[in-house]
This record gives sequence, C-alpha cells and structure tokens, in this order.
Amino acid sequence: MDKYKRLVSNTMLFAISTFSSKLLSFVMAPLFSYWFETQEMNGIKELLNQCASLLIPLVSLGIANAVIRFGLEKGIRKSAIYMNGLVSIGMGFVLLLLLYPLLSRIALFRDYIALLYVYLLVSCLRTLNCQFCRARQLNRLYATDGILCTITTCGFYVLFLRVLNMGPTGYLLAIICADGLSALFLFAVTKTWRFLDFKRFDTKLLKKMLRYALPLVPASIFWWITNASDQFFVAAMLEDGTSWTAVLGASYKLPTILSIVSTIFTEAWQISAFTDGTDSQREQFFSRVFSAYQSLIFLAAAGIVLMAQPFMAIYRDDYFIGWKFIPLLTMATAFASFDNFLNSIYMVEKRSTLSFTTMAVGAGINVALNFTLIPVWGVNGAALATFVSYFVVFLLRAVNTRGLIRVDFAPEKLCCNFGLLVLESALMMWQVKLWPVWCSLVVVLIAAINFRDLWSTVQQLLGQGKKKRA
Repeated sequence: MDKYKRLVSNTMLFAISTFSSKLLSFVMAPLFSYWFETQEMNGIKELLNQCASLLIPLVSLGIANAVIRFGLEKGIRKSAIYMNGLVSIGMGFVLLLLLYPLLSRIALFRDYIALLYVYLLVSCLRTLNCQFCRARQLNRLYATDGILCTITTCGFYVLFLRVLNMGPTGYLLAIICADGLSALFLFAVTKTWRFLDFKRFDTKLLKKMLRYALPLVPASIFWWITNASDQFFVAAMLEDGTSWTAVLGASYKLPTILSIVSTIFTEAWQISAFTDGTDSQREQFFSRVFSAYQSLIFLAAAGIVLMAQPFMAIYRDDYFIGWKFIPLLTMATAFASFDNFLNSIYMVEKRSTLSFTTMAVGAGINVALNFTLIPVWGVNGAALATFVSYFVVFLLRAVNTRGLIRVDFAPEKLCCNFGLLVLESALMMWQVKLWPVWCSLVVVLIAAINFRDLWSTVQQLLGQGKKKRA
C-alpha cells in the first residue's frame, strides 16, 4: 500500500478509536461538575487521575513504546515481544508494591491506595494488549476496542457516580472495570493467548527493548511534570487550591480537542514513519505532512479559543471563570502537539535519549516558572508556565532533529499562524469591544491562510493511491 494512502487509512481508523474515547472525556467533564457534590471532590478525582498518569510509565517500565516500535519490525517473533512486555510490567508492579508503605502515608492516596494499585495494573495490561494489537497491524480491531471501551466506561460512570454516588472511589472503579473488559476483549478476540509461552521469553531482546524504553520513562515523567504538575502546584500554592484544581481540569477539556487531533494523527503517523523509515524521500514526506498538520492544529486552536466562554457556560456556575485559562492552555497544547510530531523522529531513529533530554529541559522550566508565576498570576501563571515549557521543547527539537531528518517547518507560515492565535487570545482576554466579531474574523483569516496547504495536501494524500493504481 502506498505510504500516503496507508497514513490516511490508519488515521481514519485511529480517529474512530481515539475520537470516541476523547469525546467521552469531553462530554463527561461538565457532568462531573454536577455529579461530584463539591469542587473539592472533583479536584481529588483530577489529582488521582494525574497521579495514575505519572505512575503508569513507572509500572510498565515504558515497555508499551518498545512493543509498538519493535513489533513493527520484521524478523522479530511476536511471542517474544508480548512475553517481554508481560515480564516488564510484572517487574515494574513488584517495584511499585515496595513503595506501598510510602504511598499509603500520603494524604491524597490514603483512602484510595488499593484501588489505585488495581487501576495501574489493569491500565498497563490494557495498554500492552492495545499496542500489541497495533504491532500486529490489527488496526480495525484496535478501533473497535476503542469504541467498546468508551461505551462501557460511560456506563460504569453512570453506575458508580450517578446511581451509586461513590465519588472519587466510583471514578476509579469505573475505569478499572472498563479497562479490564477491554484488556480481556483484545486478549480473546485477537487470540493473544497463543503468544503466552514463557519459552519465548527473550533476554537479549528484552535488553534491547528496555534500552529503548527506559529513557522514555523519565521522558514521560518530565512530560507529566510539564503537562499535569500544574494542578498539584495550584492545589498547594493557592487558597482553596483543590477547588481551583477542579476548575483548571475543566478548562483543559476544550483544548483536549487538539489532543484528540494530535493523538489520532500520531498513532497513525508512528506506523507510517516506522515502516517508511528507509524511504529516500522521507524528508519530503515528513515536511509535507507537518505542513498540513500545523495548519490543522492552528485552525482548530483558533476555533477552540473562540468557543471558550460558551463551553464553560455548560458547567456549573462556579466553573465559568475557567474560560480565562483556555487561551494559554490551547497554545500550550498546540505546541505539545508539535513536540509529539518531532518525537516520532526520535522513535524512528531509536534516539529515545534525545526525547528524554529535551523534555527534561521543558520540565525544569515548568517547575521554575510555576513557583515564580502562580503567586503572581494564579492559575493563569500555571498555564503560562506550561506554554513556555512546550514552546522551548519545540525549539530544541526543531534544532536537534535537523541532524536526523531535515523537516521543513515552513517558519513564515508557523509564525503568522501563531501571531494570529496570540492576537485572538488577547482580544478575548482583554474583552475588547465587539471581541466576538474580531475573534471570528481572526479565525476566518487563519482558515484562509491555511486552506490552500490543507487542500493541496489532502489532494496529494488521496491522489497518490490513484496514481499507483493507474
């Protein structure tokens, strides 16, 4: 299959899976503001979720990244990859058990520690099965599982939060049940049980996989620091910090649309980038795809900023102030999306240490700016810290990937798009007279600037398959 056609096909499949799960998060967030009795309870839920995001790479030893990376290579036994994945998760979970006495003393964890452990284990097993499914190119089943998992998660949310009113405990139970069913579904339907053979455990291959995956663990931690630690800083540094954490978490949901676009594309892009890594024209391929990617990201970002106030009006009244945080969070998410694109170059070239070092710089900047800006600007100080961190990481990766794959970033177009997004955000934040009109005009202008590149790229992507058939 032509590489462009494969990218379009995989993007559509992963869109089905990812969009359904992200849409659930998008839709459920306003309902959570009503289902949780207080902002503080909702804030606890947000903090527990972020803690799980931090611990999952530690429990799995980052092996999911190696499963997809090595699983797409020819000549490596799939059974060895799966068994190595299981063993890695087992080792990571044992290490986490050793931390139980310490974690159980933390006030936030104390009432939820047992469920949190189950949450982490089930989530790691589901991720392993999902990545193994992708490594076997069973993309339709992967997409189907995403839809089914979304449906079951929604059902469990209603049961545990709305019907049984179990608060944060119900939230954890809902995810455990949904992820557990998903892991069993993929294990059974894809006949993964055929790969359960401890004789296939490959120590040499495991060393290679861990050599690739382990640098991504601290990279994931640094990514978490940049992306999620804001909520902990806000909770610790502001009066009524847990309540502000709930508002900040709600504000993140609208920029999640950008994350949806980025995740859909990245999952498909990883497969195309890996399988086409030796193509002599891959620099042109990367450049053309990034051109369309940045156009789509900036256009979506402009629309998100415009919808900030209407979106927050869906929430309970005490969450509405969150619209003020959306512009900076949107810009941060846009550059986080670009960072993910450039990270695919590190993955193709197996240069995971560069992913680690660039995110380490971003995390350090984020921590320093949080301490500096939150006391001055409150929650928006945390949002600004996140944006600056992702922006610096983008600059670093744009420079040091030049020695690997020279991507044309179309800097003039990128600067123009970013400048217009900043202008739109300023018009809304300062509540300039008739700001909805001016902001709408900015969105139209961004659309006009990017339409030609988007349209020509779509034609190129779709046309490649026709040319090959001809």
